[in-house]
Parts: sequence; C-alpha cells; structure tokens
Amino acid sequence: MSQDPLTSFVARSLRAEVRDVRSELVAKNTLMEVERIRFTQDGVERSLALKRVPADDSLEVQLLPFLARKTDRVPRVLSRGVPPPAVPAWPWVMTEDLLDTTSACHEDSRAIVLTKVAIERAVAADGPALKALGVKTITPSELVERALERAATDRPLDAEARGAALLLSSLPTVLCHAELACTHARQTARGVILMEWRRAYLGCGLIDIAHLSEDVRQFTGQDPGDKLFGYYGELTGVTVNKDMARASRLVSQVTRTRNTEQNPPEGR
Repeated sequence: MSQDPLTSFVARSLRAEVRDVRSELVAKNTLMEVERIRFTQDGVERSLALKRVPADDSLEVQLLPFLARKTDRVPRVLSRGVPPPAVPAWPWVMTEDLLDTTSACHEDSRAIVLTKVAIERAVAADGPALKALGVKTITPSELVERALERAATDRPLDAEARGAALLLSSLPTVLCHAELACTHARQTARGVILMEWRRAYLGCGLIDIAHLSEDVRQFTGQDPGDKLFGYYGELTGVTVNKDMARASRLVSQVTRTRNTEQNPPEGR
C-alpha cells in the first residue's frame, strides 16, 4: 500500500522508515509558516520542525544548511527545498525541533556571546561562499543610512548615529545575525543554539552584541551594562572600549527604532 504524501515526504527527507506521521501548524503569517511534524522512527516518538518562507525572503533556507555543516551552534538541518522560479511554492527547510526549548537568557547571557563568536570563527574563511549564498556585506554606515532613508527625518540623534557608525568602521567584518535576541537564542543539551538567520549579513559584530544587550535588559529586567561587550572583546581579541560600546548601542538603537516605525510588531 502506498504511503500518504506527508509520510513519504518525511521518509525521503530522513532517508528512513517512519510511521504515524502527523503535522500541527505552529505559526503562520505573511513572513513564514512553521509546522511541527511528529512521527515514530524505530519505535521512538520523534519530531522535527518545517519552516516555509517567501521566495523573496529565503536567505535562511540557503544559509542555514551551510552553517549547520560548519558548526553545531545552529539547528541541525535535515532537508531543504528550493522550488524552481516558475513554481508558485515557498522554499522550505526542515530542522531538528527546537520549538519548545527555553531562551538562553534565563541562564548566563555570556553563553550566547560565546555561541555567536563560535559561529563567527567557523565561517571566518568563508566570505566568498557566504556571498554566493546571498549574504550581503553591510557596513555600520550603510545600516544607519538605510534606517534614516526609511525615516525621512533629520534629528540630532541621526548625526550622532553617523558618527558612531564611522567609529565602528575599523572593526573586523564578521557574520552578523542581525536579530540576536533572547527568543532566537535557545538552550539545548549541546549548549546555546542561535535560530532565525533570515536577516544575516557580513558586518560589525559589535552591533549584534548591542542588540543582544538591550534585549537581555528587556527580557530579564536586569541591565548587563558593558559585561557582554567586554566578554565579546575577550573572545575575539578586539579592544572594546566604552566609546565603541556606546557607538554600537547607538547604531543598534537607530536601526531598531526605524525598523519598528516602518514595521510595527504584530499582536501576539
């Protein structure tokens, strides 16, 4: 007897026999669809996560398998699919199921910085490959100018942000997450894992730390101060003084504020 389409799909992706396959929708909006697929394999109940994204916003589908081959600090990728341009279907990626894992911000947030640096190091020599996958280089100044163009205003803070971006321009170019937040840093049995790579770019890693530092403050109610900046500097061998920490905070603030103004968060 032939298998149902979902069972066949999972069996092909895992290259294994599976049964009792069922799917549940976890999230669906204009930006993504996420399903949890439960099944039995070798007598053990298992699950995986399937994410679909629009074709014009599918960087993560391209990038995540590459990162997963380089480091275990990202979700394990089991399969992916990129339909031909003429086919009206969303690209998808199937990964281990980390949907119910807790945020790493409940523990020592320095472990998130350690994971970020591990990923940076894992792909440090892979700039051409990352660019071929669609990862763009965006300087701090370009980040600020893009944010200001969307806002179409001119305030004293904007001039400060431009100066801050220039100060950061001498720092090394690394793989940046761009949305390094508590909800995207998950605690697992093998350590902290970083999820959601759809906005990744090559740029100033200190801006990721500024984003994380502010998110930790909001998530936990405790201000980490310059602790995460100092730890990042220790791990990377980059001297991060107070001026650099302040500059990265300012660039992060401007870009986050402008993005929120243009794309207010949906109700949850």
